Amino acid sequence: STKRETNQQLNCRDKAVVSTQSTGKKAECEKQASVTLRSVITGVIEQTRNDLVTQCRSVDVALSKRVQECTNAKERLNSHLEKVDKEIESMESNISSLKAAIQDKIAPLKVAHTRLANRSQRPNIELTRDPAHSQLVNEVQLIEDSISKLEQQLEASECSLKGLIRNQIDLKEDIRIKTKSLHIDKDLCQDLRTTVDYSHY
Repeated sequence: STKRETNQQLNCRDKAVVSTQSTGKKAECEKQASVTLRSVITGVIEQTRNDLVTQCRSVDVALSKRVQECTNAKERLNSHLEKVDKEIESMESNISSLKAAIQDKIAPLKVAHTRLANRSQRPNIELTRDPAHSQLVNEVQLIEDSISKLEQQLEASECSLKGLIRNQIDLKEDIRIKTKSLHIDKDLCQDLRTTVDYSHY
């Protein structure tokens, strides 16, 4: 009876040892698997971080290039707008001069017409087409031709002014758009990106 109990105790100890060894081996395997997985995860995180930093630099370069291109384009538009503004100022001055020149011709034309009308009232034999009459007719024709040419130039100048004003409006709109784009790309995007350190992620 005592021997049987002893054998049972030995069997229980053997089982406990085997169980403990089995558990230890499983724990070691799990630990090794955990180490391997952690190594893989660390590698993935590092690769992801490197990819993110590389992409961040690519975006920064592209954004800087875009901002520079937009800035240059805006400067060219502003330069062109300055020229158009001067052209408009010059054209407006030209139009004023043409209107004044036309107005200056009105009084002499009225005088010439009045003289012709008065001479047409001469009685009988005095009502002739003498050299004075011919000169008056020529004077009226010259003044009318001059006014006609001035009016044509005035019409062409006013048409040109309208084109310049349309161009001015288009340029101002383009500049407004470039300014808005620069605000978004530079102030809202580029400056904001400098506050983020992607190497921490």
